[in-house]
Amino acid sequence: MSKTTPAIARPLLRWYDRAKRDLPWRRDPSPYRTLVSEFMLQQTVVATVEPYFARFIARFPDVAALAAATDDEVTALWSGLGYYARARNLRRAAAAIVADHGGVIPSSEDALRALPGIGPYTAAAVAAIAFDARAFALDGNTMRVLARLTADRRPVDVPATRAALHARGLAQVPRRRAGDFNQAMMELGALICTPRAPRCDVCPLAAGCRARVEGDAASLPRKRPRPERPIVRVVCACITDGARVLVVKRGAGLLAGTWSLPEAADRGARARAGIARALAEATGARVAAVAYRGAVRHVFTHRDVTAELFRVDVDTSGPASPDRRWVSPAALAALGVSSFARKTVALGVSKT
Repeated sequence: MSKTTPAIARPLLRWYDRAKRDLPWRRDPSPYRTLVSEFMLQQTVVATVEPYFARFIARFPDVAALAAATDDEVTALWSGLGYYARARNLRRAAAAIVADHGGVIPSSEDALRALPGIGPYTAAAVAAIAFDARAFALDGNTMRVLARLTADRRPVDVPATRAALHARGLAQVPRRRAGDFNQAMMELGALICTPRAPRCDVCPLAAGCRARVEGDAASLPRKRPRPERPIVRVVCACITDGARVLVVKRGAGLLAGTWSLPEAADRGARARAGIARALAEATGARVAAVAYRGAVRHVFTHRDVTAELFRVDVDTSGPASPDRRWVSPAALAALGVSSFARKTVALGVSKT
């Protein structure tokens, strides 16, 4: 079966000129705004990103400001957006741009790839959108469009399939308006060629779409069966002196670099209160009371976590350290705190 992609740039760009959304990173565009938006848009939908982008740009208006920030300052503005490694990687990339490129974002795909935390998609997207380089950004939207155009039924989560789709997409990038072409492909996937119920009747590429002709656009692209999320159970301790709670900085793994309540593996109902007490005593605090507050469940992309939450009241608080702080619940907004951590703190300090 031929996988040749029909010429799509002209009808696609005509459609894009009419239908493109008014998005904040498209207003007053700059390489820096493109870089920030592409980091934020990885695995996150536009509607979620928009308010975060506005706050982030207001706080860090250029590469130099971002490079001078701390991880905690950056992660605090990312709080709730998820995938927190993106925030740290973006700051690292900004620092490298200042140190190695005089504060000027490099324009080539290869030079962008050499920056810390930047992978193939982000490098291609920034090169094309910010500098009109002839590059192709393969993401979920563009991959879906290409798989349907060519009726490619191979699993798209196989590297060989992704490489083939990338090559097809790159072959379609026009010499001019490469950035608009990439954004148009993304826009088409987001608005028309959607994962479910694609709107083939209004698609500017419908005439050349093999999946539409063969009647199975909605079933493409295909992926290998996803393994079930592992179930993780932990005991979480909201250690408080009445005015403040203890938060710790997470190391490698899930939510690395963010602040959360201390936790440990759940060893069963009989052991939970003792685990919560031990978590408090390990900080040097003197425990006054331990009370069970309930369970908090949070479904992450790759795991399903349930935290059995205990409030641990202490008479004396242990010492702070670089990875351990006593903060008021209101002051959590100044730290990088995940949605999961906010849920546990809210339940721990609630009066019910």
